[in-house]
Amino acid sequence: MGFVHEYCSTFGNDLEPTSNWLEVMFSICLVLSGLMLFTLLIGNIQVFLHAVMATKRKMQLRCRDMEWWMRRRQLPSRLRQRVRHYERQRWTTMGGEDEMEMIKDLPEGLRRDIKRYLCLDLIKKVPLFHNLDDLILDNICDRVKPIVFSKDEKIIREGDPVPRMVFLVRGKIKSSQRLSKGVVATNVLEAGGFLGDELLSWCLRRPFNERLPASSATFVCIEAAEAFALDANHLKYITDHFRYKFANERLKRTARYYSSNWRTWAAVNIQFAWRRYRRRTRGGGGAGPMNPVVESGGDVENKLLRYAAMFMSIRPHDHLE
Repeated sequence: MGFVHEYCSTFGNDLEPTSNWLEVMFSICLVLSGLMLFTLLIGNIQVFLHAVMATKRKMQLRCRDMEWWMRRRQLPSRLRQRVRHYERQRWTTMGGEDEMEMIKDLPEGLRRDIKRYLCLDLIKKVPLFHNLDDLILDNICDRVKPIVFSKDEKIIREGDPVPRMVFLVRGKIKSSQRLSKGVVATNVLEAGGFLGDELLSWCLRRPFNERLPASSATFVCIEAAEAFALDANHLKYITDHFRYKFANERLKRTARYYSSNWRTWAAVNIQFAWRRYRRRTRGGGGAGPMNPVVESGGDVENKLLRYAAMFMSIRPHDHLE
């Protein structure tokens, strides 16, 4: 009986009910509060599960529609696999939602503040925008849109019109530029880099030319990348309204330093200058003085080929010169 009594007292069964109305009211409030909190917990769990299942269902419907379309159009298996890979990458990165689509109908001021909160820190990581005014950054944040590139995706080909500037937030992109017969210059863009700098010259050129500039290189993702894109018409609007800020020497030097076109041009010229120097001084050796070597007539052809290759890498156009 002692064991039974101890077991019952553990659950409070041996407590005698009170006749004090304050204690009775406290007990009733405590029980009701517990029931209300438990109900809220169950409700929040249901809302969370409903949101997760709705998002998953939306993704499943999109994948089903995409698979049906690919079968109807009889796409080859290689293209189907690339589409599936991109959809998975986009789902992982964006969480299955298009944030810009969700806020597009909000009032302009509210939408701008939201996009500033979402994009400003990432935009400031781009070296080209480090020294811009807050007013210009607000206009850039209001017009950029997030974009995702999957691995091995070709962003733009050499010679194609440049429709937008792309500012890399995460990932790596390789640029390839043909310089001469059999010679290709490559460069790797990482977080903070950008491509499409031809649009800066295009926007600030006077008289203005409506035709979009051609890309000077081919850009391919070597790993999954996240970026922000600024369309050509939006960039033109910003440069037209804030031309005083873009027409300064510091911004020009920054654009040159981080531009893949300028880096390629500089690398080619440095390489050819070094080769010419080595050919002229190859008579020396070790740590002693170099002896210049006079080029013979047989080297004229090689010299012409080197200069032809150098001039194939056209010096990028500066909109301030």
